[in-house]
Amino acid sequence: MKVLIIGAGETGFYIASELSEDDVEVSVIDINPQQLKNIKTDLNVAGILGNGTSLSVLEKADIQSADLVIASTDHDETNLICCLLANHYNVKHKIAVTKTESFIKKKVISNYLRSGISQIINSTMVAVQEIIDTASLASAAEVSAFGEQNILLVGCRIKKGSPWDNKYLKDIRQTQTENRFLIASIVRNGNSSIPGGDAQILQGDYVYILIPKQIASALNDVLKVRISSNRKAVIVGGDLIAEKVAAGLAKSHYEVTLICQHQSHADRLKKRFETKKRITIKQGEIGSVKEQLKAEVALSSLFIAVSGDDHLNIFAGMIARYLGASKVIALINRQDLVQCADQVDIDVTVSPRLSTARQIKKMIRGTEQSLNYTTISETNMEVMEMIAAGGSKIINTPLKSVKLPRNTLVGAIIKENKKTIIPSGETVIEPGDKVIMVSMPDSVPKLRELIENTTKNASTAITV
Repeated sequence: MKVLIIGAGETGFYIASELSEDDVEVSVIDINPQQLKNIKTDLNVAGILGNGTSLSVLEKADIQSADLVIASTDHDETNLICCLLANHYNVKHKIAVTKTESFIKKKVISNYLRSGISQIINSTMVAVQEIIDTASLASAAEVSAFGEQNILLVGCRIKKGSPWDNKYLKDIRQTQTENRFLIASIVRNGNSSIPGGDAQILQGDYVYILIPKQIASALNDVLKVRISSNRKAVIVGGDLIAEKVAAGLAKSHYEVTLICQHQSHADRLKKRFETKKRITIKQGEIGSVKEQLKAEVALSSLFIAVSGDDHLNIFAGMIARYLGASKVIALINRQDLVQCADQVDIDVTVSPRLSTARQIKKMIRGTEQSLNYTTISETNMEVMEMIAAGGSKIINTPLKSVKLPRNTLVGAIIKENKKTIIPSGETVIEPGDKVIMVSMPDSVPKLRELIENTTKNASTAITV
Protein backbone atom coordinates (compact mmCIF):
# COMPACT_ATOMS: atom_id res chain seq x y z
CA MET A 1 0.00 0.00 0.00
CA LYS A 2 1.21 3.53 -0.81
CA VAL A 3 0.32 6.33 1.59
CA LEU A 4 1.00 10.03 1.06
CA ILE A 5 1.00 12.20 4.20
CA ILE A 6 0.81 15.97 3.85
CA GLY A 7 2.29 17.65 6.92
CA ALA A 8 5.41 16.50 8.78
CA GLY A 9 4.58 18.15 12.11
CA GLU A 10 3.91 16.15 15.25
CA THR A 11 0.60 14.73 13.98
CA GLY A 12 2.10 13.74 10.64
CA PHE A 13 5.16 12.33 12.37
CA TYR A 14 3.02 10.11 14.62
CA ILE A 15 0.96 8.90 11.67
CA ALA A 16 4.09 8.13 9.62
CA SER A 17 5.63 6.37 12.61
CA GLU A 18 2.59 4.15 13.09
CA LEU A 19 2.41 3.23 9.39
CA SER A 20 6.09 2.89 8.53
CA GLU A 21 6.39 -0.06 10.93
CA ASP A 22 3.89 -1.97 8.76
CA ASP A 23 4.29 -3.10 5.15
CA VAL A 24 3.32 0.39 3.94
CA GLU A 25 5.22 2.67 1.57
CA VAL A 26 5.03 6.14 3.14
CA SER A 27 5.86 9.50 1.54
CA VAL A 28 5.59 12.84 3.33
CA ILE A 29 5.19 16.38 1.96
CA ASP A 30 6.04 19.43 4.08
CA ILE A 31 6.93 23.06 3.44
CA ASN A 32 9.33 23.14 6.42
CA PRO A 33 12.75 21.69 5.50
CA GLN A 34 13.74 21.04 9.13
CA GLN A 35 10.57 19.09 9.93
CA LEU A 36 11.04 17.11 6.73
CA LYS A 37 14.67 16.36 7.63
CA ASN A 38 13.63 15.16 11.10
CA ILE A 39 11.00 12.77 9.81
CA LYS A 40 13.27 11.37 7.07
CA THR A 41 16.08 10.84 9.59
CA ASP A 42 13.95 9.12 12.23
CA LEU A 43 11.62 7.08 10.01
CA ASN A 44 11.84 4.99 6.87
CA VAL A 45 9.85 7.40 4.69
CA ALA A 46 10.39 9.45 1.53
CA GLY A 47 10.28 13.24 1.92
CA ILE A 48 9.18 15.88 -0.60
CA LEU A 49 9.75 19.57 0.15
CA GLY A 50 6.90 21.84 -0.91
CA ASN A 51 3.31 22.97 -0.39
CA GLY A 52 0.74 20.19 -0.33
CA THR A 53 -1.79 22.37 -2.15
CA SER A 54 0.54 22.66 -5.18
CA LEU A 55 -0.30 20.31 -8.04
CA SER A 56 3.35 20.14 -9.11
CA VAL A 57 4.44 19.12 -5.61
CA LEU A 58 1.68 16.50 -5.39
CA GLU A 59 2.76 15.08 -8.75
CA LYS A 60 6.40 15.05 -7.65
CA ALA A 61 5.24 12.94 -4.68
CA ASP A 62 3.58 10.57 -7.18
CA ILE A 63 0.10 11.19 -5.79
CA GLN A 64 -1.49 9.45 -8.77
CA SER A 65 -0.18 6.10 -7.51
CA ALA A 66 -1.20 6.63 -3.87
CA ASP A 67 -3.84 4.39 -2.29
CA LEU A 68 -4.43 6.83 0.54
CA VAL A 69 -3.80 10.54 1.16
CA ILE A 70 -3.72 11.82 4.75
CA ALA A 71 -3.65 15.60 5.20
CA SER A 72 -2.41 16.48 8.70
CA THR A 73 -1.00 20.02 8.60
CA ASP A 74 -1.80 22.47 11.41
CA HIS A 75 -4.45 24.18 9.26
CA ASP A 76 -7.87 22.56 8.85
CA GLU A 77 -8.68 24.34 5.60
CA THR A 78 -5.36 23.28 4.03
CA ASN A 79 -6.06 19.67 4.92
CA LEU A 80 -9.48 19.78 3.30
CA ILE A 81 -8.11 21.41 0.14
CA CYS A 82 -5.38 18.75 -0.13
CA CYS A 83 -7.97 15.98 0.05
CA LEU A 84 -10.18 17.67 -2.53
CA LEU A 85 -7.18 18.01 -4.85
CA ALA A 86 -6.52 14.28 -4.41
CA ASN A 87 -9.89 13.69 -6.11
CA HIS A 88 -8.34 15.13 -9.27
CA TYR A 89 -5.84 12.25 -9.27
CA ASN A 90 -8.50 9.60 -8.51
CA VAL A 91 -6.99 8.71 -5.13
CA LYS A 92 -9.50 6.29 -3.67
CA HIS A 93 -9.14 7.15 0.03
CA LYS A 94 -8.61 10.61 1.57
CA ILE A 95 -8.45 11.47 5.28
CA ALA A 96 -8.40 15.07 6.53
CA VAL A 97 -7.30 15.79 10.11
CA THR A 98 -8.99 18.78 11.77
CA LYS A 99 -8.95 20.24 15.26
CA THR A 100 -11.30 23.25 15.40
CA GLU A 101 -14.94 23.33 16.44
CA SER A 102 -16.09 24.12 12.90
CA PHE A 103 -15.37 20.56 11.88
CA ILE A 104 -17.27 18.86 14.67
CA LYS A 105 -20.70 19.76 13.29
CA LYS A 106 -22.28 16.83 11.46
CA LYS A 107 -23.78 18.97 8.70
CA VAL A 108 -20.39 20.49 7.81
CA ILE A 109 -18.69 17.08 7.86
CA SER A 110 -21.39 15.46 5.70
CA ASN A 111 -21.01 18.19 3.06
CA TYR A 112 -17.29 17.47 2.74
CA LEU A 113 -17.84 13.72 2.71
CA ARG A 114 -20.23 14.17 -0.19
CA SER A 115 -17.46 16.01 -2.03
CA GLY A 116 -15.29 12.90 -2.01
CA ILE A 117 -13.30 13.08 1.23
CA SER A 118 -13.41 9.62 2.80
CA GLN A 119 -13.10 10.63 6.44
CA ILE A 120 -12.64 13.72 8.59
CA ILE A 121 -11.00 13.05 11.96
CA ASN A 122 -11.15 15.80 14.56
CA SER A 123 -8.14 15.35 16.85
CA THR A 124 -9.83 17.39 19.58
CA MET A 125 -12.80 15.03 19.76
CA VAL A 126 -10.55 11.95 19.61
CA ALA A 127 -8.73 13.25 22.71
CA VAL A 128 -11.99 14.17 24.46
CA GLN A 129 -13.38 10.68 23.97
CA GLU A 130 -10.17 9.07 25.23
CA ILE A 131 -10.26 11.20 28.38
CA ILE A 132 -13.90 10.35 29.07
CA ASP A 133 -13.32 6.63 28.45
CA THR A 134 -10.34 6.42 30.84
CA ALA A 135 -12.15 8.53 33.44
CA SER A 136 -14.84 5.88 33.69
CA LEU A 137 -12.58 3.30 35.37
CA ALA A 138 -10.39 4.34 38.30
CA SER A 139 -7.67 1.74 37.70
CA ALA A 140 -7.34 2.43 33.95
CA ALA A 141 -4.72 4.49 32.17
CA GLU A 142 -6.36 3.68 28.83
CA VAL A 143 -9.46 1.79 27.68
CA SER A 144 -10.47 0.24 24.33
CA ALA A 145 -13.76 -1.57 23.72
CA PHE A 146 -14.39 -4.70 21.64
CA GLY A 147 -17.35 -6.90 20.84
CA GLU A 148 -19.96 -4.12 20.69
CA GLN A 149 -18.55 -2.67 23.94
CA ASN A 150 -18.87 -6.01 25.81
CA ILE A 151 -15.12 -6.57 26.30
CA LEU A 152 -12.68 -3.91 27.51
CA LEU A 153 -8.93 -3.81 26.99
CA VAL A 154 -7.66 -1.91 30.02
CA GLY A 155 -4.12 -0.56 30.33
CA CYS A 156 -2.73 -0.11 33.85
CA ARG A 157 0.63 1.10 35.17
CA ILE A 158 1.98 -1.05 38.01
CA LYS A 159 2.94 1.40 40.74
CA LYS A 160 4.83 1.04 43.98
CA GLY A 161 2.74 -0.86 46.47
CA SER A 162 0.57 -2.54 43.83
CA PRO A 163 -0.60 -6.02 44.90
CA TRP A 164 0.71 -7.30 41.55
CA ASP A 165 4.25 -5.96 42.01
CA ASN A 166 6.73 -8.89 41.93
CA LYS A 167 3.88 -11.38 41.43
CA TYR A 168 3.97 -14.23 38.92
CA LEU A 169 1.01 -14.62 36.58
CA LYS A 170 0.38 -18.19 37.72
CA ASP A 171 -0.06 -16.88 41.29
CA ILE A 172 -2.45 -14.13 40.16
CA ARG A 173 -4.49 -16.69 38.23
CA GLN A 174 -4.79 -18.89 41.30
CA THR A 175 -6.49 -16.05 43.17
CA GLN A 176 -9.32 -16.05 40.60
CA THR A 177 -12.23 -18.32 41.44
CA GLU A 178 -13.01 -18.34 37.71
CA ASN A 179 -11.58 -16.78 34.56
CA ARG A 180 -12.78 -13.22 35.20
CA PHE A 181 -10.01 -11.44 33.32
CA LEU A 182 -6.88 -12.14 31.28
CA ILE A 183 -3.52 -10.39 31.40
CA ALA A 184 -2.95 -10.11 27.66
CA SER A 185 0.35 -8.23 27.47
CA ILE A 186 3.12 -6.76 29.60
CA VAL A 187 5.08 -3.76 28.31
CA ARG A 188 8.49 -3.22 29.91
CA ASN A 189 11.05 -0.68 28.68
CA GLY A 190 9.15 -0.29 25.41
CA ASN A 191 9.06 -4.04 24.69
CA SER A 192 5.78 -5.94 24.80
CA SER A 193 5.26 -9.64 25.40
CA ILE A 194 2.39 -12.06 25.70
CA PRO A 195 3.09 -13.48 29.15
CA GLY A 196 2.96 -17.08 30.27
CA GLY A 197 2.35 -18.34 33.78
CA ASP A 198 6.02 -17.94 34.71
CA ALA A 199 6.11 -14.26 33.75
CA GLN A 200 6.67 -11.84 36.61
CA ILE A 201 5.09 -8.39 36.86
CA LEU A 202 7.35 -5.63 38.16
CA GLN A 203 6.88 -2.06 39.33
CA GLY A 204 6.82 0.26 36.33
CA ASP A 205 5.38 -2.36 33.96
CA TYR A 206 2.42 -1.39 31.82
CA VAL A 207 -0.10 -4.23 31.89
CA TYR A 208 -2.98 -4.82 29.46
CA ILE A 209 -6.01 -6.69 30.76
CA LEU A 210 -9.02 -8.06 28.87
CA ILE A 211 -12.16 -8.11 31.00
CA PRO A 212 -15.94 -8.21 30.41
CA LYS A 213 -17.37 -4.71 30.70
CA GLN A 214 -20.00 -5.67 33.27
CA ILE A 215 -17.35 -6.66 35.81
CA ALA A 216 -14.63 -4.15 34.83
CA SER A 217 -15.02 -2.23 38.08
CA ALA A 218 -13.77 -5.35 39.89
CA LEU A 219 -10.27 -4.41 38.70
CA ASN A 220 -10.34 -1.53 41.16
CA ASP A 221 -10.68 -4.06 44.00
CA VAL A 222 -8.14 -6.48 42.54
CA LEU A 223 -5.53 -3.73 42.13
CA LYS A 224 -6.58 -2.05 45.39
CA VAL A 225 -7.16 1.30 43.69
CA ARG A 226 -8.66 3.94 45.96
CA ILE A 227 -12.17 4.88 44.85
CA SER A 228 -13.65 8.25 45.75
CA SER A 229 -17.16 8.01 47.12
CA ASN A 230 -18.29 11.07 45.15
CA ARG A 231 -18.63 11.92 41.48
CA LYS A 232 -16.78 15.21 41.58
CA ALA A 233 -14.42 16.28 38.81
CA VAL A 234 -12.13 19.29 38.59
CA ILE A 235 -10.97 20.36 35.11
CA VAL A 236 -8.36 23.04 34.41
CA GLY A 237 -8.23 24.66 30.99
CA GLY A 238 -10.43 26.92 28.94
CA ASP A 239 -10.41 25.75 25.33
CA LEU A 240 -12.54 23.34 23.29
CA ILE A 241 -11.17 20.16 24.91
CA ALA A 242 -11.98 21.45 28.42
CA GLU A 243 -15.48 22.42 27.28
CA LYS A 244 -16.25 19.07 25.67
CA VAL A 245 -14.81 17.02 28.54
CA ALA A 246 -16.86 19.02 31.03
CA ALA A 247 -20.02 18.46 29.00
CA GLY A 248 -19.31 14.73 28.66
CA LEU A 249 -18.67 14.21 32.37
CA ALA A 250 -21.78 16.19 33.31
CA LYS A 251 -23.83 13.83 31.13
CA SER A 252 -22.33 10.98 33.17
CA HIS A 253 -23.65 12.68 36.34
CA TYR A 254 -20.38 14.20 37.54
CA GLU A 255 -20.41 17.48 39.43
CA VAL A 256 -17.83 19.43 37.42
CA THR A 257 -15.75 22.45 38.44
CA LEU A 258 -13.95 24.02 35.48
CA ILE A 259 -11.09 26.44 36.29
CA CYS A 260 -10.03 28.78 33.46
CA GLN A 261 -6.72 30.63 33.47
CA HIS A 262 -8.15 33.60 31.55
CA GLN A 263 -11.25 35.63 32.37
CA SER A 264 -12.33 35.71 28.72
CA HIS A 265 -12.43 31.91 28.64
CA ALA A 266 -14.36 31.80 31.90
CA ASP A 267 -16.92 34.31 30.61
CA ARG A 268 -17.42 32.34 27.39
CA LEU A 269 -17.89 29.04 29.21
CA LYS A 270 -20.23 30.56 31.81
CA LYS A 271 -22.47 31.62 28.96
CA ARG A 272 -22.11 28.22 27.27
CA PHE A 273 -23.07 26.31 30.44
CA GLU A 274 -25.47 28.78 32.06
CA THR A 275 -28.31 26.21 32.03
CA LYS A 276 -26.14 23.30 33.23
CA LYS A 277 -26.53 22.89 36.97
CA ARG A 278 -23.76 20.28 37.23
CA ILE A 279 -21.04 22.56 35.83
CA THR A 280 -19.43 25.43 37.78
CA ILE A 281 -17.04 27.81 35.98
CA LYS A 282 -14.29 29.66 37.87
CA GLN A 283 -11.41 31.89 36.85
CA GLY A 284 -8.13 31.32 38.62
CA GLU A 285 -4.47 30.35 38.47
CA ILE A 286 -4.33 26.78 37.14
CA GLY A 287 -1.01 26.00 38.84
CA SER A 288 -2.04 27.38 42.23
CA VAL A 289 -2.30 25.20 45.35
CA LYS A 290 -4.69 27.75 46.83
CA GLU A 291 -6.98 27.61 43.80
CA GLN A 292 -7.07 23.82 43.81
CA LEU A 293 -7.86 23.79 47.53
CA LYS A 294 -10.75 26.17 46.92
CA ALA A 295 -12.02 23.82 44.21
CA GLU A 296 -11.85 20.88 46.68
CA VAL A 297 -9.47 18.86 44.52
CA ALA A 298 -8.59 16.72 47.54
CA LEU A 299 -12.17 15.40 47.59
CA SER A 300 -12.39 14.86 43.83
CA SER A 301 -12.56 11.51 42.08
CA LEU A 302 -11.08 13.13 38.95
CA PHE A 303 -8.60 15.90 38.22
CA ILE A 304 -8.11 16.66 34.52
CA ALA A 305 -5.54 19.18 33.23
CA VAL A 306 -6.22 20.10 29.60
CA SER A 307 -4.76 23.57 29.12
CA GLY A 308 -2.74 24.28 25.99
CA ASP A 309 0.52 24.20 27.98
CA ASP A 310 2.03 20.73 28.57
CA HIS A 311 4.31 21.94 31.38
CA LEU A 312 1.43 23.63 33.15
CA ASN A 313 -0.70 20.49 32.84
CA ILE A 314 2.06 18.39 34.43
CA PHE A 315 2.59 20.93 37.21
CA ALA A 316 -1.14 21.20 37.93
CA GLY A 317 -1.35 17.40 37.97
CA MET A 318 1.51 17.20 40.47
CA ILE A 319 -0.35 19.58 42.79
CA ALA A 320 -3.57 17.58 42.44
CA ARG A 321 -1.72 14.35 43.25
CA TYR A 322 -0.11 15.99 46.29
CA LEU A 323 -3.51 17.19 47.49
CA GLY A 324 -5.00 13.73 47.14
CA ALA A 325 -7.11 13.63 43.96
CA SER A 326 -8.13 10.04 43.27
CA LYS A 327 -7.22 10.02 39.59
CA VAL A 328 -5.14 12.54 37.64
CA ILE A 329 -5.31 12.93 33.85
CA ALA A 330 -3.11 15.32 31.85
CA LEU A 331 -3.14 16.40 28.22
CA ILE A 332 0.42 16.11 26.88
CA ASN A 333 1.14 16.99 23.24
CA ARG A 334 4.90 16.51 23.37
CA GLN A 335 5.87 12.86 23.51
CA ASP A 336 9.18 13.64 25.26
CA LEU A 337 7.20 14.94 28.26
CA VAL A 338 5.08 11.81 28.69
CA GLN A 339 7.79 10.02 30.68
CA CYS A 340 8.13 13.11 32.89
CA ALA A 341 4.42 12.88 33.64
CA ASP A 342 4.75 9.18 34.50
CA GLN A 343 7.59 9.93 36.92
CA VAL A 344 5.50 12.40 38.92
CA ASP A 345 2.68 9.88 39.30
CA ILE A 346 0.16 11.27 36.83
CA ASP A 347 -2.21 8.39 36.13
CA VAL A 348 -3.16 9.07 32.51
CA THR A 349 -1.55 11.10 29.73
CA VAL A 350 -3.51 11.81 26.57
CA SER A 351 -1.96 13.13 23.33
CA PRO A 352 -4.42 14.34 20.67
CA ARG A 353 -1.81 13.82 17.97
CA LEU A 354 -0.86 10.30 18.99
CA SER A 355 -4.50 9.32 19.55
CA THR A 356 -5.35 10.61 16.07
CA ALA A 357 -2.50 8.61 14.52
CA ARG A 358 -3.77 5.44 16.16
CA GLN A 359 -7.31 6.18 15.02
CA ILE A 360 -6.07 6.46 11.43
CA LYS A 361 -4.05 3.26 11.69
CA LYS A 362 -7.16 1.54 13.04
CA MET A 363 -9.06 2.58 9.91
CA ILE A 364 -6.29 1.38 7.62
CA ARG A 365 -5.90 -1.99 9.33
CA GLY A 366 -9.62 -2.75 9.43
CA THR A 367 -11.51 -5.18 7.20
CA GLU A 368 -15.13 -6.28 7.14
CA GLN A 369 -14.21 -9.17 9.41
CA SER A 370 -11.86 -7.20 11.65
CA LEU A 371 -14.56 -5.30 13.50
CA ASN A 372 -12.25 -3.44 15.86
CA TYR A 373 -8.55 -2.93 16.26
CA THR A 374 -6.05 -1.17 18.48
CA THR A 375 -2.32 -1.17 19.17
CA ILE A 376 -0.50 -1.73 22.43
CA SER A 377 1.09 1.58 23.51
CA GLU A 378 4.83 2.05 22.81
CA THR A 379 4.94 -1.18 20.75
CA ASN A 380 3.60 -2.63 17.52
CA MET A 381 1.62 -5.42 19.18
CA GLU A 382 -1.99 -5.45 18.01
CA VAL A 383 -5.35 -6.40 19.49
CA MET A 384 -8.06 -7.13 16.96
CA GLU A 385 -11.52 -8.60 16.69
CA MET A 386 -12.34 -11.34 14.16
CA ILE A 387 -15.35 -13.52 13.39
CA ALA A 388 -14.80 -17.29 13.34
CA ALA A 389 -15.88 -18.63 9.95
CA GLY A 390 -17.52 -21.97 9.30
CA GLY A 391 -14.91 -24.43 8.09
CA SER A 392 -12.02 -22.56 9.72
CA LYS A 393 -9.35 -24.54 11.53
CA ILE A 394 -9.97 -22.96 14.93
CA ILE A 395 -13.62 -23.98 15.40
CA ASN A 396 -15.01 -27.00 17.27
CA THR A 397 -11.66 -27.81 18.85
CA PRO A 398 -10.48 -27.10 22.43
CA LEU A 399 -8.02 -24.21 22.34
CA LYS A 400 -5.32 -26.30 23.98
CA SER A 401 -5.32 -28.44 20.82
CA VAL A 402 -5.19 -25.52 18.37
CA LYS A 403 -1.76 -24.60 17.03
CA LEU A 404 -1.71 -20.81 17.12
CA PRO A 405 0.92 -18.73 15.29
CA ARG A 406 3.88 -17.57 17.35
CA ASN A 407 3.31 -14.51 19.59
CA THR A 408 -0.48 -14.75 19.49
CA LEU A 409 -3.14 -15.18 22.15
CA VAL A 410 -6.89 -15.77 22.18
CA GLY A 411 -7.89 -13.07 24.64
CA ALA A 412 -11.68 -13.23 24.77
CA ILE A 413 -14.70 -14.65 22.96
CA ILE A 414 -18.15 -13.11 22.46
CA LYS A 415 -20.90 -15.56 21.60
CA GLU A 416 -23.80 -14.66 19.28
CA ASN A 417 -26.04 -14.30 22.37
CA LYS A 418 -23.60 -11.59 23.64
CA LYS A 419 -22.18 -13.89 26.33
CA THR A 420 -18.54 -12.99 26.99
CA ILE A 421 -15.93 -15.64 27.80
CA ILE A 422 -12.36 -15.30 29.04
CA PRO A 423 -11.09 -18.58 27.57
CA SER A 424 -9.19 -21.49 29.06
CA GLY A 425 -7.55 -24.38 27.28
CA GLU A 426 -10.85 -26.26 27.29
CA THR A 427 -12.79 -23.46 25.58
CA VAL A 428 -14.20 -24.28 22.13
CA ILE A 429 -14.78 -21.57 19.50
CA GLU A 430 -17.88 -21.96 17.34
CA PRO A 431 -18.78 -20.48 13.94
CA GLY A 432 -20.00 -16.89 14.31
CA ASP A 433 -18.12 -16.24 17.56
CA LYS A 434 -16.28 -12.92 17.81
CA VAL A 435 -12.71 -13.64 18.81
CA ILE A 436 -10.44 -11.02 20.40
CA MET A 437 -6.86 -11.79 19.39
CA VAL A 438 -3.55 -10.37 20.64
CA SER A 439 -0.76 -10.65 18.09
CA MET A 440 2.37 -9.26 16.52
CA PRO A 441 1.74 -7.84 13.01
CA ASP A 442 3.67 -10.56 11.17
CA SER A 443 1.31 -13.22 12.57
CA VAL A 444 -1.91 -11.52 11.40
CA PRO A 445 -2.14 -13.20 7.95
CA LYS A 446 -1.84 -16.65 9.55
CA LEU A 447 -4.47 -15.70 12.13
CA ARG A 448 -6.86 -14.63 9.39
CA GLU A 449 -6.39 -17.96 7.65
CA LEU A 450 -6.91 -19.83 10.92
CA ILE A 451 -9.98 -17.91 12.14
CA GLU A 452 -11.61 -16.32 9.10
CA ASN A 453 -10.63 -19.08 6.66
CA THR A 454 -8.99 -16.54 4.37
CA THR A 455 -5.47 -15.74 3.24
CA LYS A 456 -6.30 -12.04 2.81
CA ASN A 457 -3.60 -9.75 4.22
CA ALA A 458 -5.20 -7.22 6.56
CA SER A 459 -2.40 -4.73 6.11
CA THR A 460 -3.67 -3.87 2.62
CA ALA A 461 -7.23 -3.12 3.71
CA ILE A 462 -8.66 0.33 4.17
CA THR A 463 -12.07 0.96 5.68
CA VAL A 464 -12.35 4.70 5.56
